[in-house]
Amino acid sequence: MTTPARAAEECPGSHAGAARGDVGTRRDEDARREERASADERARAGADERARAGADAPRSAAPPAPRALRSASAARRARRRALLHAALGAFGLVALIALIRHVGAAALLATVSRAAPLLPLLVALEAARLGCELLATRALCPPGSVPLAELARIHVVAYPVASLMPAGRATAEAVKAAMLSPHVGAPRAAAIGTANQSLALLSAAPLSLLAALAVGWTNGASPLAAGLLVHVALSVASGLCVAFAARQRAAFAWITRRFARAGHATAAFQEAVRAHPPVPGRPFAAFCAGRALQAVQYAVLLAAVGADSGPLRALAAYGVGAIGTAAGDLIPAQIGATDGAFTLAAPLLGLTVSSAIAVSVLAHLLQAVGALTGIAITLAWRRAAPAT
Repeated sequence: MTTPARAAEECPGSHAGAARGDVGTRRDEDARREERASADERARAGADERARAGADAPRSAAPPAPRALRSASAARRARRRALLHAALGAFGLVALIALIRHVGAAALLATVSRAAPLLPLLVALEAARLGCELLATRALCPPGSVPLAELARIHVVAYPVASLMPAGRATAEAVKAAMLSPHVGAPRAAAIGTANQSLALLSAAPLSLLAALAVGWTNGASPLAAGLLVHVALSVASGLCVAFAARQRAAFAWITRRFARAGHATAAFQEAVRAHPPVPGRPFAAFCAGRALQAVQYAVLLAAVGADSGPLRALAAYGVGAIGTAAGDLIPAQIGATDGAFTLAAPLLGLTVSSAIAVSVLAHLLQAVGALTGIAITLAWRRAAPAT
């Protein structure tokens, strides 16, 4: 039997045992925490090593960037366009050679030789026509932003592009815009190029309409007159489309949503476009004057080959050249296209086939002289410093 005294003696011992058990439990918990911390540290170290290994991996293993894919796609499209233009140019050259063989090279050379004395007058008229385009560009530029000499240089440099390249007008306006941008800024330069492209299309309509009336007056209803009326409608429609499409913010809204920098550039471009009316009066009048000078050139060409060079015939010849140029826009220098158009229209113009081809060959010769002059000036005439 346990007495109260014995029970009192056993109590201290029991408390000490309990204390020793608590200490052991805490030690076990501390050990487990240390193990978990060590495992976490090892996991983090492994993750860091894997990240460093991924960073040091060869770049070729990564998938190609979207920009690289776009560049490769653009390069393929450029190669396809170059092949298409080369094929069209070869086709046009073969067609021209076939026409020359048909009429006889000797007879054609004799006709062209008789026209040689009038070549300086034709060059002067072409320079005046180029001056009309210069005045149009000057009217679209901010006053005093581009020196007159620099504007002349820009148009002379762009002339070979417009004359010889496929889609020459659009390409030449892009060249002009690139050369204008140091003086007026890229958005305004692009707006000026767009306006010039629109005005070039619209200004073809009045002269082509007069040409259709001239053909109808001299020959009655004919496929040439109908073709000229179609050309008038297409010129007006395409010119207005270029003018108004560039002013529509909704057409470019998706650019702003996807590419912030492009969106800001588009906003600046449209602000520059809206600085002028869709069809500005003075530039349009300058382009129309240039088209009228082209009709005068055809009058000189008709006189050079010994044909009737009155106003009606000159307008009709201008219309034939306009249709041939439009049909062969993708052919370098429109070789074969304008020659075929003049061959088909020879009876309506009162020309022999030989004289009709001589007119188109002389027009090509005039283009070549202007292009070579432009290339020489490009190499010799340095760019003026932008105004500050």
